[in-house]
Amino acid sequence: MSKYSQDVVRMLYEHQPEYISGQYIADQLNISRAAVKKVIDQLKMNGCHIESINHKGHLLKQLPDQWYSGIVNPIIEQRHIFDYVDVMSTVDSTQLKAKQALVGNQDSFIILSDEQTKGRGRFNRYWRSTKGKGLWMSVVLRPDVPYAMIPKFNLFMALGIRDAIQQFSKDEVTIKWPNDIYIDGKKVCGFLTEMVANYDAIEAIICGIGINMNHDPSDFDEEIQHSATSIRIHAENDFNRYEFLDVLTQNIERRYQQFLTVPFEEIREEYIDATNMWNKQLRFTENDKQFIGEAIDIDHDGFLMVKDDEGQLRRLISADIEL
Repeated sequence: MSKYSQDVVRMLYEHQPEYISGQYIADQLNISRAAVKKVIDQLKMNGCHIESINHKGHLLKQLPDQWYSGIVNPIIEQRHIFDYVDVMSTVDSTQLKAKQALVGNQDSFIILSDEQTKGRGRFNRYWRSTKGKGLWMSVVLRPDVPYAMIPKFNLFMALGIRDAIQQFSKDEVTIKWPNDIYIDGKKVCGFLTEMVANYDAIEAIICGIGINMNHDPSDFDEEIQHSATSIRIHAENDFNRYEFLDVLTQNIERRYQQFLTVPFEEIREEYIDATNMWNKQLRFTENDKQFIGEAIDIDHDGFLMVKDDEGQLRRLISADIEL
């Protein structure tokens, strides 16, 4: 790909729905019109739907389902909590890449990829991260907070992700405590939070987020078609991945600032209202032990309160839960 491709696609994207001339692009980048045409032709070959009309210019009508750093970077530059974003075509795992990038690095950043070949969720479960279908990213943040606050981070992030997806879904978006997001009873997102710490301080939080954005029902493996969904399936209009990334990172930033500045108690009722686990018999797995019970509350520390089938009250900080 030409070194000018990201600049050209950014200009085309920012000028939608207007045409811009090859001469304008050439002047902005200080290159020849022939070089601009070469870049435009290359973008078309890569799947960008660009309409080119003599004496009128070029119009970006549709992008392929992939991330272009030329468009992603200006979005992330608006977020005050991140220093940069690293956009990749394919990785084994954004979470692993984020951990590797921590070496000698004190920044807060995002690793964003079109595809993961070894994506993992909670309990080391495989997460299929198909190219062009989803949002696969890891967020690295540097909160100066005590260890005791870390479990509550998930609860703030869940609300942020829920808020973002709800803006694009015509159906209700809910949370399954503590790390899953659902639409209409089916899972659309899972996220995994890991902490990097030394003996006396937290060095970083790495939050890996996987969101099914563009899947059709037939894109899911047969064994999960009954339990998985995507934003596109529930969207009222055409789904723009860049608009979604913008909204998602806005909400992550807002909820992260809340996490740093307000007690969980202030958002507790909001979280409870967003949760989809009440008045149901559920199967819980905690430390490899299973039991049946009913979720009855989330306490002031963010722990899930469960009454098991023997009538005992249990206080969970983490568990695998089957709805």
